[in-house]
Amino acid sequence: TQNFGHESIAQRTLDVYTAAVLREKHHTTTMPKPEWRAAMDAISDVSCGHYRHIVREDPSFVPYFRAVTPELQLSALNVGSRPAKRNPKGGVESLRAIPWIFAWSQTRCHLPAWLGVNKGLGLEEYQATLHDMYEGWPWFRELVELIAMILAKADSTIVENYDRQLIPGSSHSQKDDLFSLGERVRAELQDTQRTVLRISGQHDLNMGNEVLKRELEVRSPYLDSLNVLQAEVMRRLQNGEYESEEERNLLQDCLLITINGVAAGLKNSG
Repeated sequence: TQNFGHESIAQRTLDVYTAAVLREKHHTTTMPKPEWRAAMDAISDVSCGHYRHIVREDPSFVPYFRAVTPELQLSALNVGSRPAKRNPKGGVESLRAIPWIFAWSQTRCHLPAWLGVNKGLGLEEYQATLHDMYEGWPWFRELVELIAMILAKADSTIVENYDRQLIPGSSHSQKDDLFSLGERVRAELQDTQRTVLRISGQHDLNMGNEVLKRELEVRSPYLDSLNVLQAEVMRRLQNGEYESEEERNLLQDCLLITINGVAAGLKNSG
């Protein structure tokens, strides 16, 4: 994996792991207050309910997911020892966890990491408690900052380009439904980014991490280009915009290269 592929990186990774274990061993754990537990129970119920409502109950969700992510192409990648799906004919529930996460990360949406977070952290009656939790509970602060790290890598403009390139136009009603869902997803992504900043009191999603900020500044131009290219290649393959089987094979190879490139650039998969 990327954490152990080179000697210096492997040593750094083991240093981080060792430091984390030692810190946990000798650090006094902050126990959550009863009101913090109550807030987490409420947040969990609301966020989980919203997540399930979108993913399992919206009839447009599965067609949208299949249209705008490279989920169907993941089985062609020469990685892993198991198929991307438990049941090739099934819906979202038949996907294994890794392809589900991986497909959404490719479009810079990262939907499984944040969907429902805005609804949970937006509960009005817990706003003061949430600020108290962020300041006084390291576990909760780390959770919020992990979500912020993923949100910093998300890009609603890139997501919109996938929607415009790939949503099929077989019927106006279906196209309108998928575009509408895409607009709601992007709006909620932006709302979640604002909510996380409000809870944390930070000014940007890097949470003061200058190393992460610099890494994203360096990688983003390359990632943006790969994402634009990937959406274009997916559209051409989807619509049969090629003149020969040889050209189709070249497009398929190009798509797999962009998938690997985006994964390497995001550094969220090994």
